[in-house]
Amino acid sequence: MNAVLNAIKKVETFIGVILIILIVLLVFTAAVVRWVGFPIAWSIDVAQLLFGWVVFLGADIALKNDSHIGVDMIINKFPFKVRKTVKIINYIFIQAFLLIIVYYGISLSIQNYQRLFNTLKLSYSYATISVPVGCAFMFLTMCEKLKKAITEKEDHVSLPDKSAW
Repeated sequence: MNAVLNAIKKVETFIGVILIILIVLLVFTAAVVRWVGFPIAWSIDVAQLLFGWVVFLGADIALKNDSHIGVDMIINKFPFKVRKTVKIINYIFIQAFLLIIVYYGISLSIQNYQRLFNTLKLSYSYATISVPVGCAFMFLTMCEKLKKAITEKEDHVSLPDKSAW
């Protein structure tokens, strides 16, 4: 499973970087061309489509790298078993939330199949499907994190010195 998640992370990172580059180039070009007097009407819709994918792919990359914001100041003061239990419960709640988002995201994408972007003859479902796809990737990431949390052993070396508190 770890090799699969690493492969997904590499592909997500590559696609994310490409999409960000495309967004920057598109928005810059559209701004310059608009300044010259020839606006590109479809640039906003394409940037919006690409941005949705960047957000959800990036969210999974951040989750894999433990880069999401968190407040662990209080929980770190508890014993290992309490921290481990809280982490496992937290991961299970996150997984449940992600599954709900996947379910309703797919439903939303199906409902939006006839809705078109304003300037493109492209279904809005291509944008809304980024939500359940990104959340499905995050669910897989959380499965791996849950597995690690369950099998985690107490590491006496990395524990903070309680006398400093």
